[in-house]
Amino acid sequence: MGRPPKELDPTAGVAELLGSKVRELRKRKGWSQETLAGKVFSSTTRIAQVELATDPPNAELCQRLDDTLEAGGSLMELLPLVGRSTFASWAEVFLARQAKAAKIHEFSQVVPGLLQTPGYARAMLASGQRIFYSRDLDEVVQDRLDRQEILRRAKPPWMWAILDESALHHVIGDRHVMREQLEFLLEAGTSPHIHIQVLPYEATVPAALGGSLTVLGMTSGEQLAYLEGMRGGTLHEGEDAIPYTVLYDRLHGNAISHDASAALIRRVLEEKYQ
Repeated sequence: MGRPPKELDPTAGVAELLGSKVRELRKRKGWSQETLAGKVFSSTTRIAQVELATDPPNAELCQRLDDTLEAGGSLMELLPLVGRSTFASWAEVFLARQAKAAKIHEFSQVVPGLLQTPGYARAMLASGQRIFYSRDLDEVVQDRLDRQEILRRAKPPWMWAILDESALHHVIGDRHVMREQLEFLLEAGTSPHIHIQVLPYEATVPAALGGSLTVLGMTSGEQLAYLEGMRGGTLHEGEDAIPYTVLYDRLHGNAISHDASAALIRRVLEEKYQ
């Protein structure tokens, strides 16, 4: 299974995440802080400050670290998030990587955020507003809808969504909301860069999967896996992501085809929500 998973504590700031990534990449190369400092034209003290998050790097140093450590842009992607609110920083890191992914593969027991209608997103977020969110509901909903621009840009990522069949039957909001949502899924599934499949009730779900799973394929060839449950998320990179890509492949193997999934969505729509 590789090294222990990198659990991104919701209370940790992004500067700490950036620093820990620098330290991890440095150690993978077998370098001391002094060696890395020499390669990026800095000082050992400065590298220690970055790794301990006592003084995050500026853009110039961060770019040199990214290039030297062969981070594939992942350090530079974190830098704009440094200094922002630490609320749900594990999610901010994931979303920053998602926005630049070439491939997005998702499995979820609800409709994933990138494919949610405004009504469905509002109903989902409103149900946890008092528990998980301190911001205004309208702002949280708009943030989620704004992220869907990823799929509307000139060169969108390839998105492959596997929905647990329960996502079609559990009523989020009301019947009108669900009707709109299922109609939207049928329309979205006709897009050449969006592929939607359903995992039927009788299919086997790997026991190791305790929530939604997203596998990101970056333009660099790097793969990341993000596992999210009710209380937080876990980001896996490099070798740590491999077991989760295998889990996704198993889910894909157990799901019904794209065409059969569209037929099932249409049947549930007609029988339950008309």
